[in-house]
This record gives sequence, C-alpha cells and structure tokens, in this order.
Amino acid sequence: MTAKLLFAAPVFGVACFASLACAEVISVKDGRVSVDVSAMQMSRLLVQGEKITAVRSLDDPSGPQLLVQNDPATGDVFVGFDGDTAGRTFSLFVTTDQGETVQVLLHPGDGAARTIELVPEIKATAQTGAASLKVNGYAETVTAFMKLMFNSQVTDGVTYTPVDDEGETTAHLKIRTVGYYRAAGIRGIVLYVTNRDTVPQDLKAEQFLVKHVIAAGVSHEMLKPGDSARVYIAEEAQ
Repeated sequence: MTAKLLFAAPVFGVACFASLACAEVISVKDGRVSVDVSAMQMSRLLVQGEKITAVRSLDDPSGPQLLVQNDPATGDVFVGFDGDTAGRTFSLFVTTDQGETVQVLLHPGDGAARTIELVPEIKATAQTGAASLKVNGYAETVTAFMKLMFNSQVTDGVTYTPVDDEGETTAHLKIRTVGYYRAAGIRGIVLYVTNRDTVPQDLKAEQFLVKHVIAAGVSHEMLKPGDSARVYIAEEAQ
C-alpha cells in the first residue's frame, strides 16, 4: 500500500505529493522520544522539515558502543551498535538547523533496519487574535497534521472526535464520516469509503480538493468491489 498526500495547488503554487509509507512517524513529547531500532543493522533517523546538524551520545565505556553517522547533505542520522545490546537502552541527543534538540532513547532489538521520522512538538500559538498551528512553516504544519491523521494519533494542540455517521451513497460508493481532527486554524475530516459497485473504482486525492480544502490524502488509490479505504482531508477552520 502506498498512501499519498496531495496539497491544493492554490496554497503552495504547485501540487505536491508526499509518501507517508516510507518511514515510521513518531511525535516528540517534552523534548524526548523513545524508538525501537535494529540491533544488527543501521537504522535511519530524521526530523521532519529540519536537518540534524549535531549529534551527541552517552555511552558506557565498558559496554557495546553506539555507532553514529550524520549525513551532512541530508541531515539524516544512521545508528548501529558494535556488540551485544540485549537489555540495554542508548541515549542520543540530536540538534537540528532550526535549533531544536531532541533526546532519542534507542531500544535495540531483533528485526531489520528501520527509518524513523521524528515530528517536532506541535504547539498552538495565538497570533493577532487568531490561533495558528506552528511547526516549521505552513507546508510543514499541514504535512504534520495530515500524518497525525494517517497514523491515528493526536498530540498537544490537536484533538480527535469520533463520529457515528450513517453516511451517504452514490452510484458507486458509500461514504461516511468517522471522525474529526481539530487544531488551531485547521480542521481534519476522516472519511471511510466503500466500493459498492461490481467493478474496481479509482479513489484519488484530487477528487476531494474542493473549496476550503488545503490537503487531501487516501490510504488506497484503487478499490476492488467491496473494498474500503480511508480519506483524510485538511481544511482551514471556519
């Protein structure tokens, strides 16, 4: 499955797509985050919308060492280990080009290498009587908000309200609302769409880019008969 996110062209000048399936997305809370990584292979860490420019680690000289590589071009960090990590936790401090410092608690375990995207804390800030969600610019804000919906998560400044909606039917689809996300300046809508036809149906994010919608994403772009998908819509709060 490839989940895709589409921004409305009038907002950013061009339509842009962002893959949401390439990395595990984890939100930072109070400047720290815990992540599970591979004990045998190098895992990749990145910070959404920012480059990691400095890395510090705390190692036990008598135990296995944490191996760290910081790619200066991308700002991504690759981590691995040089010994038996069973039962151990490693602490890594990363600082970004935006001045954000995050403590990353690494928990090595079985499994393949992973890519982990850290989302900076989202805070609601009042501006000239109207609140707006701040991350690292408007595009990054909307992307972070959409990723929360894709991953069924909430964070500071964001709420989720489930909805028991009977929905409506078209000639080919049944569409019902299952929940609302809300943050300062943005409202998110989660739809559950089912193909009620006898032939496959396309489900494109472009179909949902109507007035007031600033971004839309779909979990599946093709629905076989009887299949369902989720649609995620972000719009300016009215």
